[in-house]
Amino acid sequence: MSTGQGAILVEVSPGETRVAIVDGDGQLRELLIERIDRPEREGGIHLGRVTRVEPSLNGAFVTLGDGEDGFLSRAKGLHEGQSVLVQVTREASGGKGPALTDRPSIVGRYLALTPSRSGITFSARLGNGRRRAELESLSGRLQDVVGAGLAIRGAAADASDDEMVAEAERLRDEWTIIQEVANKEKAPAVVKAPPGLVARVLRDREGGQTIIDDPRAFRGAETLVRESMPDRRGNLHRHSEQAPLFEAYGIAEDVDGVCDRVIRLPGGARLTIDPVEALTAIDVDSGAGGRRSSDDAILKTNLKVLPEIARQVRLRNLSGLIVVDFISMRKKATRAQFMQTARRAFREDPMQVDVMGMTSAGLLELTRRRGAPPLHDLLRGPPTAAIAPATAACALLRAVLRLTGPGQPVARANPAIIAALEGPLAAARGEIDRRMGQSVLLRPDTALPDWQVSMEKN
Repeated sequence: MSTGQGAILVEVSPGETRVAIVDGDGQLRELLIERIDRPEREGGIHLGRVTRVEPSLNGAFVTLGDGEDGFLSRAKGLHEGQSVLVQVTREASGGKGPALTDRPSIVGRYLALTPSRSGITFSARLGNGRRRAELESLSGRLQDVVGAGLAIRGAAADASDDEMVAEAERLRDEWTIIQEVANKEKAPAVVKAPPGLVARVLRDREGGQTIIDDPRAFRGAETLVRESMPDRRGNLHRHSEQAPLFEAYGIAEDVDGVCDRVIRLPGGARLTIDPVEALTAIDVDSGAGGRRSSDDAILKTNLKVLPEIARQVRLRNLSGLIVVDFISMRKKATRAQFMQTARRAFREDPMQVDVMGMTSAGLLELTRRRGAPPLHDLLRGPPTAAIAPATAACALLRAVLRLTGPGQPVARANPAIIAALEGPLAAARGEIDRRMGQSVLLRPDTALPDWQVSMEKN
């Protein structure tokens, strides 16, 4: 199905929300997942309590009251037991707790309020044209409204001055409420929950149409857009076809294979992607069978696979140090030409990507800012697992909803999947029972590597 300028596809099911961002050619660019057994905390504001100060790390560990302690950099003046208002800037991942800041910001569609900073900054996406000049003229009025620092976001290019002022007022009022709650609560406490996935995507991502397959989520998005994101009006649509949303748009197979280790490309080239604890290694194989090609031919191959590497890095949400072993280019001029294109390849990534350079061994090194955990951590769990039990359990529940015919829904599954349905995903299973009008029978089967569902007569 054509997506024109691209689309944001929102698939909501009990236990899990999945958002796929596709380009104008219908190619999957980004996959975001929110699951009830792994609640997200990034962006949430907490009244934390300092549990330990670490002078050697120039930071402190802070309990948030909902799991492992977070780490706050720049802990000068803090002491154990002290209450401190913090915001989660990065999810827990790789055995490390969430990263925190004591300088929270309140982010809207067009503006971000920065109470601990003064002045105004402008998104690079605004360029230096007419709208940037108009926003600079408006900035003094906006600062008068909030009485604090502001960041003008890229979406401000599509907002009117009145809409900008209205958002400044909303952010100011929101910060006032946060301060009032923080003054009343006792640490540790959640002062402001983070936005849900759909709200965050509507706020932060660009795209043509937003198509949502769940009526309740669609109504919530309509309200959000009407009240605070007027530039998105007219771009929300409800998917009501019988075919599942991702299948209707031809991306279901890409979503299912998002963590595949080997990616085969047209022309015989392939990528092998291996995330390990310290870094992610990506190997480029030309498929030439060991024959050494000319530097011009190698450059052509490397440039051809470069966009796919950038897509895979974004799609899998890889972060930290990423090392790419391209086919070796001997000539310095060839490597320099390649580096110019490499630095441009990652510009559309919503996360900051720094292409640092190529080593003497021909390895391209880049870093990508950490945020949410990478998809392989969420979908596969332990490195040796083919799929995490909770991931399989959510797929099972989606399949149950598609069952038709007489009888009672029966799910046969590996015991680990059954345990997920009876434990962290019990609420999602209950919602499935409500929708089906009867209970889903769960039958553990050690012979099954995953699951099967069917309608069976009693």
